[in-house]
Amino acid sequence: MRCNMKDRRRLGLLVPSSDIVMEADLWRRLPPVFTLQVARMYLESTTVAGEEKMLDEELAPAARRVASVHPELVIFGCTSATALRGLDGDATIAGLVEEIVGCPCITVVQAALHEIRRLEPRHLLLVTPYIEEINERMQKTFLEAGLPVTGVVGMGLDDDLDIGAVPPQEIREFVVAAARDTTPAPECIFVSCTTFRAFEVAEDLEQELGIPVITSNRGVFQAVLRHLG
Repeated sequence: MRCNMKDRRRLGLLVPSSDIVMEADLWRRLPPVFTLQVARMYLESTTVAGEEKMLDEELAPAARRVASVHPELVIFGCTSATALRGLDGDATIAGLVEEIVGCPCITVVQAALHEIRRLEPRHLLLVTPYIEEINERMQKTFLEAGLPVTGVVGMGLDDDLDIGAVPPQEIREFVVAAARDTTPAPECIFVSCTTFRAFEVAEDLEQELGIPVITSNRGVFQAVLRHLG
């Protein structure tokens, strides 16, 4: 189906400057009636210090840029950055974006929490490409949300381009190994990071492990469709 530009619905997306996956993941799957308008936030490194600096210096300017296209919804597309400051910090980020842009904002953490709570797992495993300091913040935020996190496994990567370069099959093998090495056995897995190519193997993982697998970009995609009907 082809749509005239005047008939298309605009979505805003705020991503770290070095994210090479999320935009493509969403473009491949969104119906033709939607367009994706992207503003990038400079990120020096995928570390606590690097992401804190991005939030402090880059978030508001990026939101002002995407506001100029008058989107009906904005996605804040960085999982670890919103998890850094806990649930209150995540809400503050969404609130700031909404104030600047004048429309609702969905964060990756909000989308992931919705999907996980819907499934009501007793044992949740977090799998990430991150270093330990970010994994610790992620786990703390998900525990604060009342989720039964029983393990966190990371690849130890601190550069977005390195994260985006990990092949989907390698991600699949890493997640399978993490699930099988975790006790108690997980009933749900959340694979974090918007520049991690986990969406591409999520269904394969579900078939192999027999449990739900939520990824950052998969969760956001579901949230967008749910919000926009």
